[in-house]
Amino acid sequence: MSGVRLDVRLFFQDMTIEQVNKEFPALLPAIKAAKAKASNLPNEMTVKAQYHICRHDEGRPCDPRVEIEEASGV
Repeated sequence: MSGVRLDVRLFFQDMTIEQVNKEFPALLPAIKAAKAKASNLPNEMTVKAQYHICRHDEGRPCDPRVEIEEASGV
């Protein structure tokens, strides 16, 4: 089956998820809407959207990944 697979990775230095929401108010709602429309392929998790606090540059581990979902409020 053919289709579009969209992979996006964004890094916002020194920002929290709340600050990203304030700076780009349409970003997370657009991701949620696209995620609701997308479909998983059999035997493969192809619908996912996550964020986490990254500390690789500081030599520290990253925070756990949080799935962007309508129910999460994020």
